[in-house]
Amino acid sequence: MRDKIKSIMDKAYEEGRKNLTEVEVYEIFKILGLEIPLYVYSDKKDFQKDSFYKKITDTIKTDKIVLKMVSYTNLHKTDSGGVRIADNNLNAIDNAVSDILKIKDADGILAMEFIKHSPFSLGEEILLGARNDEAFGPIITLGPGGTHTESFIKALKKNVSPTFIPVFLINEESDVDVFIEESWILNYCFGKVRGLKPLSDKKEIKNWISKLDLIMKYFNDDSSDYAIEEIEINPLALSGGKFYALDGVLRFRKSKNIKRDLPSHSAIASIMDPKTVAVVGVSEKKMNMARIILNNTVKAGFPSENICAIKDGVKEIDGVKAYPDISSVPFNIDMCVVAVPVENVMDVLEECKNSGKVNGIVLITGGVGEKSGTESVAEKLSSIIKEAREKNKSFGLNGGNCMGIVLNASRVNTFFIPEYKMRYPLGSNPDMSKTAFISQSGAFVIATLTKIPHIIPDYTVTVGNQQDITVVDYLDYIVEKTDIKVILSYIEGFKPKDGLRLINLIKKAKKKGKIVVLYKAGRTSLGQKAVMGHTASIAGDYLVSENLISRAGAIVCDSFDEFCDMAFLAAYISKYDIKSLNAFFISNAGFETTGMADNISFLKAEKPSESLKVKIDEVLKKYRLDGLVDFKNPMDITPMASDDAISEILENVSLSQDYSSILVSMVPLTPNMNTLPDSDKYPDKFDKSFLTKASRVMKETLKPVIFCVASGSLYDPYVDYAVNKGFVVFRNSDRMVKVYEKYLKSLI
Repeated sequence: MRDKIKSIMDKAYEEGRKNLTEVEVYEIFKILGLEIPLYVYSDKKDFQKDSFYKKITDTIKTDKIVLKMVSYTNLHKTDSGGVRIADNNLNAIDNAVSDILKIKDADGILAMEFIKHSPFSLGEEILLGARNDEAFGPIITLGPGGTHTESFIKALKKNVSPTFIPVFLINEESDVDVFIEESWILNYCFGKVRGLKPLSDKKEIKNWISKLDLIMKYFNDDSSDYAIEEIEINPLALSGGKFYALDGVLRFRKSKNIKRDLPSHSAIASIMDPKTVAVVGVSEKKMNMARIILNNTVKAGFPSENICAIKDGVKEIDGVKAYPDISSVPFNIDMCVVAVPVENVMDVLEECKNSGKVNGIVLITGGVGEKSGTESVAEKLSSIIKEAREKNKSFGLNGGNCMGIVLNASRVNTFFIPEYKMRYPLGSNPDMSKTAFISQSGAFVIATLTKIPHIIPDYTVTVGNQQDITVVDYLDYIVEKTDIKVILSYIEGFKPKDGLRLINLIKKAKKKGKIVVLYKAGRTSLGQKAVMGHTASIAGDYLVSENLISRAGAIVCDSFDEFCDMAFLAAYISKYDIKSLNAFFISNAGFETTGMADNISFLKAEKPSESLKVKIDEVLKKYRLDGLVDFKNPMDITPMASDDAISEILENVSLSQDYSSILVSMVPLTPNMNTLPDSDKYPDKFDKSFLTKASRVMKETLKPVIFCVASGSLYDPYVDYAVNKGFVVFRNSDRMVKVYEKYLKSLI
């Protein structure tokens, strides 16, 4: 089978073609045992009207007939007017054939039986295809088909977009079954939509998917002389319970060797848990980038005897010993931070390689590979990395063009941002789960952590342009080798097969109870160009990436704001055991109560039990609120409620078995609540706030209370107080509900 298909590609390749004609694609489908319409073909140069028409008469018996232009160069037959449907009689056929053969690009004529179906009914025309992706390997795609596929897909929401599956994740029959179940368009084929009868069963489409899986495994960069770049059947039409290919496109190329030399876990450990550090590029005369890094790491508490500067002509800089070169350092170097001008980078890296003393390099310097015209520099860097790894298997390089790394356990801070510009993510936050933040963009990290400065990851790693160690390499290490609970990540582009590795890592992380929160850049062609300009990475198609990564179990964020919200939420509440989707919603404002209710789509807001109702009714009576409100869910407690009343309600709800979480949104302007800082200007006292007691109850019952302060900057101190008490705080209640629901969906 493989040899027969390869011979068709051989012939095309010898003719200088990297795409097959529709007829050649049909020949492959016949070899695979797939359903195609009966057809007759004639090359233009050998065309003889009488014999061609006789073959049609003998072969095709349908009332109508489809006539198509076949071209070696123009695959867009419909746009060229190269597709006609005619009555199956000689006069109609002759007129259509004459018109088609007049088209400039026509190299032949194809006559096919007309397959009866309804092209305007969902499910009767689907698109089935596969393409080769450097990040994910070969990927099979299934979605709505026909001539309006592209515009139709653009109009759809992402949860009803085409579905994708990497071929290398299809290991057994059940994997195809899951893919079929996830393909919404097939519900129309199988009669799973109300009012529709089944038009086919699963085995018919399963046969097509399995054969497409087979051919993509036959012809890819890892297994053959040729790799199929793209194969598409659009439409794959449903008629009489069977699927028929009514068109076929196949593009191929010679296979490429694109395997990466993956850094070892020991190489990554040298950077993630260094015992020794050297900084190259430190100036003894001015506070340059390397000197800021040196000082930041000393201030972070790294042992002074295990850190040094590489600088000829001086004995020490800022109390740190200096050595003239790498070879002079009296110890092996786990992390060597290189922050020198780009023209000096190769000399420094050569020295690191030749010394045999350096395990991990953190290359701060930019302009190595991501800038147009520096491709030869990037190739030289790759060569140095390869040679260094041959000498030392624990060698690895982070960067270039990275912002640096902050490691709390190791007390390392190689950020080159001045101390007065940001609060470094150093220290610990007892309200957080153990967290790692791995980002391709350093600017994204510092911008995010400036917005949520209370998030202090154990590891904060900016990866830059991924010349060696990639974001996925770090995630592999974190999933396999650490007890990190929450993984935050920003990815712009993938290196070869890293997308496929990421999917497997996310699945593994989920099994281990780890949570992955991710932002994938490069959503549009313009966005992908921006990514390429920044990091010279391989930017995969966003729709494919988002679909595959989220289905694997990661929380894929749609915006930077959502990433900040989700990072905050996940880091704080991942330690709570949320046993059900039933949540209690409470506010002191009607619009907030309604706003929360309007955004509930996944959570449940069940009525309280009678026993809880009795207790809350007593609280309402105690605080003379019983004449104003009833206890229900969601609950508007009104602005008349005091901190004490709110506190007792939350305590009773937390102690009950009715709800697994509580969402609270309070407009802080009411005089009945303490929402402004202690001062002579205000009568409020934070320690009298309901937050004080609710924080203790939340930690005792292990039920998260998620809080919204729906007001402006005057109440920022109130927000800070809540955060310091262990609450996740939002500023909009609708956003709070949406983010929390998305978080819970990822846990299922």
